Amino acid sequence: MRNGTKGLRIASTIQILLGTASIFITYFLIGEATASDINIDSEQALFVLFTAYGAAFFQILAGLLGLLLAKKKSLLTLILGALLFLPQLIHFINLKGNIPLIIINAVLLIIPYYYLHSAYKNFKQS
Repeated sequence: MRNGTKGLRIASTIQILLGTASIFITYFLIGEATASDINIDSEQALFVLFTAYGAAFFQILAGLLGLLLAKKKSLLTLILGALLFLPQLIHFINLKGNIPLIIINAVLLIIPYYYLHSAYKNFKQS
């Protein structure tokens, strides 16, 4: 068994759960506000909605591929780990002032890092 197999399985499962939760949260929040409530036009609202669903589906896809490729040396899981980690890191760096939001994002940053680290351990082992 490869070194990062267990970690990649755990991180992949969490990514699937977070992606699924994001889809449900986005779906239920759609009815709570309109574009005029948050002062954006309909095109921007559609873009935000498309981005939210796209990111959630990407998390689920990365999680599924991580589970499928956990026992193998895979460059794909390493790339997916970087694509999960980097946007979360950029978002975390740009947070200012709201302590609870910073704490939540710090915790959410750990999960893609764990995925990336486990994928790297799998890829590095010969």
